[in-house]
Amino acid sequence: MRNTRLPDKIKIVKTVIPTAGAAAGMTETEVNGTGYSRVMWVLFTGAAATGATIDFKIQSATSTGGSFADVTDAALTQILAASGASKIYAIDMPVNPARPFMIPVGVVGTDTFANSAIAILYRGTNYPIDTAYATELVTL
Repeated sequence: MRNTRLPDKIKIVKTVIPTAGAAAGMTETEVNGTGYSRVMWVLFTGAAATGATIDFKIQSATSTGGSFADVTDAALTQILAASGASKIYAIDMPVNPARPFMIPVGVVGTDTFANSAIAILYRGTNYPIDTAYATELVTL
């Protein structure tokens, strides 16, 4: 029987810890995409003060802690409090094997805008893949 358990094929990584989102840059975590062909970045927004904004983009590098550069078209710009609060946004993109180290870069502008983000790595290219989770996983 073929193994079709989803946790054997994906890796979920916390990339921005949930925060009330003060007007400043987000605290992001680097993600190593080695061994995967795609990644979906998921940005969660919460309550927002009137006039607040969020900008969120993805950068990549050739090595961990390396020189990061913007990934073309991998950006959400000027999410507005009036229309973007309490929503979920996603950027689904290929992992560049020459630049597999990625980091989201987010900035909350003007006032508070609650937010958090995860990365879902999928379509593993090398087996076995590392499926270590930072959170609890329940599989039935």
